[in-house]
Amino acid sequence: MNKYVAGISLLLVLLAGCSDKQEQKNLQQLPLDLASGKEIALKSCSSCHGMDGRGVKDNIPNLAAQVEAYLLKVVQTYDHGKRSGSSGSSMDITKDLKPAQLRNVLGYYASLPPLKKLEETSSAYSYFDRGEQLSKPCASCHGIDGNPKEAGVPHLAGQHPQYIVKATRAYQDGTRTMPTMHEKLTNLSLADIENIAIYFGMNKAKPHASKVANPYEGKQFTYNCNKCHGSMGSSEDVSIPNLAGQDVEYLNKMIKAYRDKVREHSTMHQLIGEFKDNEIAKIAEYFASEQPMQVSFVPPEPIPTLAQKCDICHNLGGTNPEMLAPKLKGQNRTYLINALSVYRDGDRGNSAMHRMSSILYFDATIEGIATYYSAQVAE
Repeated sequence: MNKYVAGISLLLVLLAGCSDKQEQKNLQQLPLDLASGKEIALKSCSSCHGMDGRGVKDNIPNLAAQVEAYLLKVVQTYDHGKRSGSSGSSMDITKDLKPAQLRNVLGYYASLPPLKKLEETSSAYSYFDRGEQLSKPCASCHGIDGNPKEAGVPHLAGQHPQYIVKATRAYQDGTRTMPTMHEKLTNLSLADIENIAIYFGMNKAKPHASKVANPYEGKQFTYNCNKCHGSMGSSEDVSIPNLAGQDVEYLNKMIKAYRDKVREHSTMHQLIGEFKDNEIAKIAEYFASEQPMQVSFVPPEPIPTLAQKCDICHNLGGTNPEMLAPKLKGQNRTYLINALSVYRDGDRGNSAMHRMSSILYFDATIEGIATYYSAQVAE
């Protein structure tokens, strides 16, 4: 019975797909009246997409010179309830248009010349370079490369980027409290934080030389630390910080903060709750004296390399009716960021895009792809 139901369900899906394609084909076969399409655009569409096909504000896509068959396909997804999110209910207006009107207005926008760039922007995007630029406000405390000169401040160089993101977001959302950190992080997006984390994580840690006669005296107290942070302070778990080579004053202060429940973490409270001040001091001295291992983090692929993968579908120019994909060159940057995000998060349906979502793990990657294509000359 289950196989029977599954077979019927698959058949219905296939029939629905065939129906959608036939509906799209029928629309394209209607005669095109560009003058009528222009009137409809003025009345129903221009408040968002302009008469020249340029989105009137960020997050509204440009339609000028877009692939007409693709536009018809997209409108179908709104009409059939398969797409929402970025455009919300604003696209409901298409439901009031008759097939001939829909054909005319989308044909009008597709017939418009490609939009000229409003300003010169660069398509170049480097996670490391972007992170270096964004990290400048951090340098006053953490050092230009993540190696602070001042005692009591944590080293970020050579730390797991994933952990830096996790910790930074905890400061940003108030889970961790420190007024100076909150102030510097206020306007940073997740993509910004990821770029900063990649920059610091890829820099080489330069720990200070230990001034303690026998730093290994503290190793006997680290039995509760080894499982998570590694026996020598280099964690294999990217969500857990490396302690090796960390600033000794910072370690001492933070371990006490966990012990005294000033900083929240139930596991840490349980494991170090009974340690005395002198034992914590020795633990800090031990880990600070260890040489940090280079993190195994592999940065996301360079944006030009990823763009080559995108172009496999998005550079066909509508020549393949079975592969209807929009033109991306010259598209609105904010719109691209939002569209890629909803595909990655599963909030917009498209199986091909969902298969590509693995390369969109980082918000920084999404921002990079959007930056790359928005800077291109529209065709």
